[in-house]
Order: sequence, then C-alpha cells, then structure tokens
Amino acid sequence: MGRYFFRSVSKLKPVFISLFLALNLMIIFTAGLPDKSEFGRLYLRTVRPYMNFVGLEQPWSMFAPNPTTLNAYIEGVIYFKDGSQEIWSMPRPTKMNAWDIILGGDRYCMIAEKYLRADSYSDIWKDVSKYVARGVEALEGRGQGREVDMIQFYRYYNYVARPQKLFVYHGQLNTYSKEPTYYYYPPAKVRYEARHDYQRN
Repeated sequence: MGRYFFRSVSKLKPVFISLFLALNLMIIFTAGLPDKSEFGRLYLRTVRPYMNFVGLEQPWSMFAPNPTTLNAYIEGVIYFKDGSQEIWSMPRPTKMNAWDIILGGDRYCMIAEKYLRADSYSDIWKDVSKYVARGVEALEGRGQGREVDMIQFYRYYNYVARPQKLFVYHGQLNTYSKEPTYYYYPPAKVRYEARHDYQRN
C-alpha cells in the first residue's frame, strides 16, 4: 500500500511543479496589468502578501517613467574578541552572476536603497544583524573559531546623474558617501557548569 502511494505521488510530481510555475507566472503577469477596477484592487490585496513573502513584488520605481537614481549597498565590519576584523558585504548585483541577479538581485537593491537606512526602518537592522552574526558564527565554527565581539554596519550610497548632465567614461569609479548605520553586540553566551562538590549521605 505504501509503495503504491509513493509511486502515485512521484508520478504526479511534474504536474504539481507545472501548476506551481503556472500559478506564479499568472500572478506576476496579472499583477503588472494596469487594471484600476475594484476587482483588480481586490485581486492585488489578495495576492500581495504572497508576492511580498516569496519576493515576486516588483515596484514600478524599478522601471519607467521615473526609475530611482539612488545606488546603495551595505557593508559591515566584524570585530572579533581576539582583535581581528573581517568585512561582510551584502550581495550586490554588480558583484553577482547572472543567475543570482535573476533570483534576487533586485531585492537586494531594494533592501539596501529603501529599508536599511540610518533614519528609518530601525527595527529591521536587528534582524539583519542576527542573520549576519549567525552566518559568521557558522563559518567560524568550521574555521578559526573566533567569537564576534561587535558588528558595525555602514551604508554607502550615491545618486546617479542623468546622462544629459554628466557622461561617465567606462571604468571610471563613482564616489560613494559613507554613513554609519547600526552597531550590533551579540548577547553574552551563558555557560552551564556541572557541580561535583555535593556529598552523598
């Protein structure tokens, strides 16, 4: 009975995958249509939480008629308790391969440009810091075993000038403004020690 069930499920796997892809493509296509009716607004309110959760949301600010001119990225200086330092960099489309850009390049741009700022959305920084600290601790657990003492995050940004105003030659570096955004101190680890000084009666 069990073998028959698993064989049936494995045969239906391509069907489920096709339905999943078709559903997501339909959501992306229909959400981008310029439908201003009440049905369109109801549809967007229904699918918007799902699109935000899986990263399918694509705001029109990425495209015409007025795409954003802000270029920003995030870096963190990781200070270890032994005095050493490392640099953590949030993934950037200019440093990613084509496949990674398709999967999440625009999301990283939007996070760095819109949310990870020094003047707003301060609640997000704590979650980002914990995410980075967990990744560093996992790497150090397989490497040198260093403990994180503090992480200082910096935001680098500049505004891209319109082509009519300024022509930038290929290979010429853009200058970025730098601002400190967030300090993170990992919570102290509690150590539990067994006591062997009790006496038996």
